[in-house]
Amino acid sequence: MSDIPQNADQLSKDEIMDEAELKDEARSPVSGMGTAMGAGANLLETAQSLLARKARRGVNIELPAYLSVQATWFIAFGLQMVLFPYLITNKLGLGGTELGLANLALSGPSVVFLLIGGVIAERMSGKSLLMVLHLFAAVPAFFLAYAIATDNLSYPLMIAYGLALGTVGAFMMPARDAILNEVVERRGRLGSGVTLQQGVAFATLAQFAAQITGLILGGYADKMTKMPDWLGGFGIGPIESWQLLTFQGVIVALGSVLAFFLAKGRRVKTGRTGMGAAFGDIAEGFKVVAGDPKLWAMTVLMFGVGIFVIGAFLVVLPIINRDVYGLSGDGIRDMFVTFWLGAFVSSVALSAFKNIKRQGRLLLTAQLLGSLAILPMMTKIPHWGFLTIVFVWGLSAGVSIAMSRSIVQDAAPKDQLARVLSIYQLGFMAGAPFGAAIMGWLVDAFGPYKIAIVPAAGMTILIIWMVIRTPIWNLKNIAAQK
Repeated sequence: MSDIPQNADQLSKDEIMDEAELKDEARSPVSGMGTAMGAGANLLETAQSLLARKARRGVNIELPAYLSVQATWFIAFGLQMVLFPYLITNKLGLGGTELGLANLALSGPSVVFLLIGGVIAERMSGKSLLMVLHLFAAVPAFFLAYAIATDNLSYPLMIAYGLALGTVGAFMMPARDAILNEVVERRGRLGSGVTLQQGVAFATLAQFAAQITGLILGGYADKMTKMPDWLGGFGIGPIESWQLLTFQGVIVALGSVLAFFLAKGRRVKTGRTGMGAAFGDIAEGFKVVAGDPKLWAMTVLMFGVGIFVIGAFLVVLPIINRDVYGLSGDGIRDMFVTFWLGAFVSSVALSAFKNIKRQGRLLLTAQLLGSLAILPMMTKIPHWGFLTIVFVWGLSAGVSIAMSRSIVQDAAPKDQLARVLSIYQLGFMAGAPFGAAIMGWLVDAFGPYKIAIVPAAGMTILIIWMVIRTPIWNLKNIAAQK
């Protein structure tokens, strides 16, 4: 009798368990599907998180990588700024006319190839383009280094070097400048507070710091430099010219490696095909620039800067360095370092501002002060006074470069940015070779003292025209008003 309740109870429990199992099977025909789906969702979420984290790292490293690529180019450029005039005026013993023509060869290819470079920069991956161009830029430096090491340096070889490097630079400028806009834009999508104006300021800082480094190194060419007594009085150098040119080639080639960390970037498809496609794209870019008063005014301003400022900078100053102060490569170094140090200081100050409301007024004021600052060069002043003028000129240049780039990058349509930048740069590069050639002839004909009136008067007239006839003076930065 005692077994009956126990069996009944056991039976009841078994029935209950069977019913539960039947219900579970009814809910989920495939055993464990819910668990599997939950595990899959967790795995997908983890994978997406890892991919997002990797993407953020990729975007975050882009700006440092871009600035490093910029630095490699401008360290090499700083070396070239000293070595190129030094080799012509001191090593070969040639005058202002020959130096002016050599600078024409160096900057002239930009007039021919810069617009095509802008079209190519839009159609190709900016990353791949920078990698190739940095490798190409190393070749002329290596060849010139070999020529100097084997005592085969000649003026025609300097012309060939200038043409080769100038051609590479014509394709380099629009590709490098257009990428900056994309880098800042991608960082902004991740919540970065870096504005385009700050991005331009950071790039300008990297440029000036790198140029100063290259200029300092170039000043040790074939001559020992003694430090002041308060720094210990020790000497640095001399470093052979061919060794510095070899380093120039190595450092610019390093930019190809650093460009690997950049994103491929966007490519623009205009719908044009065939041989005339590039010219059609260029013509469209000119229509955009001509139709926008801000872009057109900035292009004209850069043309004037190329003629009046760069001509004096590249030709007149090295001749003053040699004929007035009796200096060689070390003097060119001190002169250019002082200039770019001034530009660096003003760029550091600008980088503290996310947006400046009156960019145009700051630009034109800086241009005017810089132009008037060179007038004391019309008299024989002590070398320290000369360097002081050069420093003030540099302060002006730092503001001018940063503000003009910001205005153009902000005003240009994003799908035609590289083309617009190439036309803007063309204004600068087209004026530079003519300015260098004219200034070279004038300094030989009239001497170094009287020439300062030419760039000062020319830029003053141009700035007055910009204030009266263009919208640049009254330009307001929309981002600064938000």
